[in-house]
Amino acid sequence: DEQLHTNTYIWSQENDQVTISFLVPEHCKTKDLDIKIEEQHVKAGLKGQEPVLKGKLFAPVDHFVSLWQLEKNNATPSSNPSSLTASPSLSIASSFAFLSPSHSPNSSVILPAPALSESLTLETSSQHALDPSSLPPSLPSSAENSQPNSPIASATPPAGFPPETTKRYRLLTIHLEKEDSDTEWVVPISGGYHGQEMDMDPTSAYYLGGWFETRMNDAKRAFQHFESAALRGHTKSMLKIAAMYEVGKEAMEENPTMTPVYPSRNAAKAFEWHKKAADGTVAADGQTIGAPDAEACYIVGTTYAAGSEEADVIKDYDNALMYFQKCMLTTAAHIDFDFSHGDDPNDPLLQRKPLRSYPPHTRDERYFCSAAFQAGLIYLGGSGDQEHAALHVDEPNPVLAVEYWKQSAMLGHAQSCFNIGVMYANGMGVTQDVWQAGRWFGRAKKLDGIGNLDVPPGVEVVEWHASRPSSDHQNKKASDARTSAGAAGTSSTRRRKRKSKRRGRQQQHDQDVVKWVVGIGSVVAVASVITWWAMRKKDQ
Repeated sequence: DEQLHTNTYIWSQENDQVTISFLVPEHCKTKDLDIKIEEQHVKAGLKGQEPVLKGKLFAPVDHFVSLWQLEKNNATPSSNPSSLTASPSLSIASSFAFLSPSHSPNSSVILPAPALSESLTLETSSQHALDPSSLPPSLPSSAENSQPNSPIASATPPAGFPPETTKRYRLLTIHLEKEDSDTEWVVPISGGYHGQEMDMDPTSAYYLGGWFETRMNDAKRAFQHFESAALRGHTKSMLKIAAMYEVGKEAMEENPTMTPVYPSRNAAKAFEWHKKAADGTVAADGQTIGAPDAEACYIVGTTYAAGSEEADVIKDYDNALMYFQKCMLTTAAHIDFDFSHGDDPNDPLLQRKPLRSYPPHTRDERYFCSAAFQAGLIYLGGSGDQEHAALHVDEPNPVLAVEYWKQSAMLGHAQSCFNIGVMYANGMGVTQDVWQAGRWFGRAKKLDGIGNLDVPPGVEVVEWHASRPSSDHQNKKASDARTSAGAAGTSSTRRRKRKSKRRGRQQQHDQDVVKWVVGIGSVVAVASVITWWAMRKKDQ
């Protein structure tokens, strides 16, 4: 569902009417508005500010019966304009309508901060496709190393991002009566205001750019409209521009059947626009023009994590973690889930309530989980060398890796569940517990829709809600383990020396492999390395 945010509008249509809605400040009154409806043109917004809606209408309207209103009832930022109805006491004038004094509302809507706009994932970046999935607790800020239990509990926003504040808004709705009820509108605005081609609001420029791109196959004009909107802080347009630079017109030479693309391929410009979309746009008065986008945050985070010569981006784990955290924070508020019971897998509330039996299924959940999963990989491997050493991850921190994976695991991320199982099996970041490892492996197998996750040899899969075996049975297994360890200790001195040398070589190899996993970040790589860890332990 499309969400409603400040400085943008959403629209819908019926046979005889087009409905356009946008948010205005809570205390806005009629005298503060500048709304003009003509037969072929419309302009609407706050006096003294750039209009939220402006341009030539797609088709003529009957401006004598078209009207606008400040909604009486409470609404949410994701309100569907097609479900809004006019008040019975609405009075009509040639270009505007007022609510009668008895209906002047003092109610308002709350816009969550940061507001997250839906982006067209498949259209914006095929190169950064997500494996549906993963998230943990909040990352430490540049000033603190504390680790809150919840991803939304960060006391200090990451440096370099605009402050997140909650403001209250009311909904303004414009009802445009079509002159021809048989005409289906493709976009609300089809041109500039009174003959000026590009004189339109950013949201309309974005919609019109999409029309030129998909229906008219005019990539150059599409790019011009997207760029016009992006330069004025429109987040979706930033993502479109970034994707067009990432793909480039060279792609048409590689695949003549694809949709035309205008600009030449430029990885540096693609990253620049992704970063702008990730940072968000704030006006001088503190008003949010473009909210930070989760997809952009994830792409920027992965680019910093791996580095990119083409985009001229140096590997930087601090920045990678900061943008992964930003991705988590922007999505967490839109996820209907209680993360407060993620620390203890034996918590009764966790046993009864939260853990999902299905994979992440919304855009917010997928990006939340993916950002958490990648952050966990970084903490698992550390920076590995001084050249790329980050303030918080110069050394591996498996404890934080597990914390992040637990958050995404609770939302049904299979790879995170699998990695937690590996950590329990090997005692990395948690107390070694083969039974708990079996539980997490069992969850991973049930959630794995691809079939790439194979349980390491020697670990028995356990149902999540199964009871732990009796203490006598556990004691017997512990005794067997000690006996096996004692038998290994009776080996010859020469064998112990050889083993010690081999262990030293393997520790170095361990570090190289973990760095490799962090760099790739793929499910297959994680699974293979984790299996390798288990086999190495068994060999020792």
